[in-house]
Amino acid sequence: MSDDKAAKGKTSVLGRIGEYALKVLGFFVILEPIWMLLPFAGFLYGSVLHIQTLNQNPNTAWLTHFVFPVLTGGLLGPIMVIVGFLLFCIGAAQIYIAKIRKSGLVTGGLYRFVRHPQYISLTFFGLGILLTWGRAMTFIAFFFMMFLYYYLAKSEERLCTRLFGDAYERYRERTSFIIPGDRFLRPLAAKMPRLKLPGLVRVPLVLALALLICFGLMWAIDAIKLAIREIPYLQAQVPLGAVDPAAAAAAKELAAHQVAGVPFVQDGRLAVVRGPYRNAWATGFAETVLKRTRESATLKPFVAFLGQPGDDVLIVFCGPYEKPDEKGTPGMKKGGGPGGRGPTPDPAGPDRVRLILMRCSLAAGATVADAFADKAKRTIRQGCIAQVNVALPPADDFVEADGKARGPGFPGEKLWDFFLQQLAAQPATERATAPAVAVPGKFDKATLVLVQAPILRTRLDPHFAEDVRDRLAASPKFREHLRRSGAGGPIVPVAFPRPGPDWYREHHGLPQISVFVILARLAEGAGPDALFRKGGRDLLSAFTAEMNLKIAPPADCVGVINPIGAWRDLEERWTFFLSGVGGMQLRLHTH
Repeated sequence: MSDDKAAKGKTSVLGRIGEYALKVLGFFVILEPIWMLLPFAGFLYGSVLHIQTLNQNPNTAWLTHFVFPVLTGGLLGPIMVIVGFLLFCIGAAQIYIAKIRKSGLVTGGLYRFVRHPQYISLTFFGLGILLTWGRAMTFIAFFFMMFLYYYLAKSEERLCTRLFGDAYERYRERTSFIIPGDRFLRPLAAKMPRLKLPGLVRVPLVLALALLICFGLMWAIDAIKLAIREIPYLQAQVPLGAVDPAAAAAAKELAAHQVAGVPFVQDGRLAVVRGPYRNAWATGFAETVLKRTRESATLKPFVAFLGQPGDDVLIVFCGPYEKPDEKGTPGMKKGGGPGGRGPTPDPAGPDRVRLILMRCSLAAGATVADAFADKAKRTIRQGCIAQVNVALPPADDFVEADGKARGPGFPGEKLWDFFLQQLAAQPATERATAPAVAVPGKFDKATLVLVQAPILRTRLDPHFAEDVRDRLAASPKFREHLRRSGAGGPIVPVAFPRPGPDWYREHHGLPQISVFVILARLAEGAGPDALFRKGGRDLLSAFTAEMNLKIAPPADCVGVINPIGAWRDLEERWTFFLSGVGGMQLRLHTH
């Protein structure tokens, strides 16, 4: 008998611990839809929880995407949130008034129809959040909420049975559990077979089933969304200046390759690697370095052998302009600036790099590609290091410092291994094909595409979106960067506006924003709509441009321009920016 009591006592203790654990978990899960309504959600996710780390792994990056497009159903989601919140307050008021008055079991008001109206109201609240801000993490949290609410309701009913006895049993007979009218399904439920499994087995199985339904619905909703999605965007023609007559001819001589994860641009016996420093990943950068290396008066003594008979080749890597003060090499490894929006800006600017030039002899019959694929097929004969600025006028020598050949102590093999290790760590090196050649100065204009996402205001307020587009197109700094990137023709800059530092304080006025620009190559003759079709574009590189819309035209509102290195998966960013867009274009208000 004492053993039975001990077992019951142990079970009771374990049951209470389980109930408290479920309540704590339920509290934290409920917070997900609540804090997403608050203006400091970006601070909470970015600076406190560091949710941006999910983007560093493709297996977790999808958790930051949207399942439902933002504001699915227009105002239906916010209305459901308000209604759910009000019902929750009414139900809570009934319970606490009864406790204060000590009137016992509550069976009137909302409790006349269902025994757990507060869980219905929170479910309604959660559905409203999903239709308003349906991120994958919120979607999964909603199913955890449903799972927890069921067991919390069962736990509370056991407690009420102990407290109120037969009165609660009679109340249970005449009311529904959670869904109004579900009591009429009791005869059908009684006839269904039940698995008599212990709780330690049954509960995990129910959770697994709930998550299976969750992920199945996520897949189905995403498939439907992609099938009917319409991408809202604006266009503008951006003047880039006069065409360089030599640019078209130079393009015919250049070729882009990728071997053993090393992307490079080649012109005869000269090859410039796209990286590993982030500036060198920018579209048109390696092409510019290649051209100006041949033209440089400072480098002429070192590169003179390219114009002489022989088989030696020149291979150029790009590193940071100056040795960094902090540990590590900015832009050459995974990194994140404030809020996880990318690497911190390079103090030397986006146009300066340190070139490491290596003169190599190749084995008989070997090519430049073989030098990257097999170390045994090349020998480093001599090295040179130069600090260069590709933004200097074409008539000037782009070498700003150094440029002298190194002696026998040049650590060529060590540097070669270091650069290849950095390239191997970059996700973009997994591409099957090399980025296309982009020659600066080949086109006199480029088609700018401003996507009205992920900032919701660009969809709700067309005047705001048009203002951002027009200011970008009119910015001399932005135009010059596009020109040096080789934009124009089939290479289209696609801009995605994002919140800036003062967004939550000033977004109804003239805020600061950060534009994430991806340069994409279209098939010859294809229009901008092809950008948003599967296989319709090849993403080349990206940069961010800070904009302060408080700066009135005609002054340039574009501030820092920062290249994005290959550590940022462009396809993943593209998918994320468009994940909140659905099959309709919202126009709710204008300013």
